[in-house]
Amino acid sequence: MLEWLDGDPLNGIAITITFFISLIIGRHLGKRRTQGKTGGSTRDPRLKLLLSFLLIISITLMKHWYIPAAISIFAVVIAARKRSLHAYSGKIIFPLVLGLFILLIQSLTYGTQTLVYGYIQFHPEGIEYGMLIFSRVVASASVLILLIMATPENQILESMRWFRVPSTLIQIMSFMVRYIKTFSHEGEKLKQAQQSRCGFPENASFPEKMQNIAAVSGLLITRAFSRSEDVYRAMVSRGWSPDIKYPEASVPLKRKDIITGIALFSGIVTLIWIDMLI
Repeated sequence: MLEWLDGDPLNGIAITITFFISLIIGRHLGKRRTQGKTGGSTRDPRLKLLLSFLLIISITLMKHWYIPAAISIFAVVIAARKRSLHAYSGKIIFPLVLGLFILLIQSLTYGTQTLVYGYIQFHPEGIEYGMLIFSRVVASASVLILLIMATPENQILESMRWFRVPSTLIQIMSFMVRYIKTFSHEGEKLKQAQQSRCGFPENASFPEKMQNIAAVSGLLITRAFSRSEDVYRAMVSRGWSPDIKYPEASVPLKRKDIITGIALFSGIVTLIWIDMLI
């Protein structure tokens, strides 16, 4: 599965973005279910979703790491201005670690020229190639994080329905958000229960810590199966079915949103053009 690390990065980027969607959105999007927590954003969620998607696609097509790195820095500035830097930092950790891992693998395996540093051999081509993938991963994740921090879950789902995204995909995403949030809280409760029974001591050895983690993980998996059956029966008893039809509220875009969308789309095209000229 890791053969893409020293090959064409496009397939790996697609896998990475999909992985981010399933983890980042599933972990953090459920915290913003109400519209009152939008942080003052008044832009149409359909516009934000479309532009975020186009920007992520453009990032994956760029051949140099400079512009994706600039996008990542700009995302940090936006998070700081919105006083959400702490939340942003917590969400960007996993993509950052994954990008650094890819950069390390590329530096050690990709390329023909070698650069010896002590007992370790690096490849200059691999460093440049890994830096490109690293910048793509971090920039794409930054755009996605800003989207989910500024837009509640229900607005994102409604926007996806407006764009005619298959209902099966929307339902899976909705279930994923609820399940991951529920299991996260359940995992915290199990850990606290273990700690109240003298589990997870500070002076525990590594095997003991792994044994405690394995015990909590086993209980969590068992409860996950039980909880999924209970949730499914509860939803069916309330009239849910896989082919349920949701009401469509087709609200036209405002003029200022259309103008903003055209301007931002032109900016995305300009970034691609600049990347081609570098």
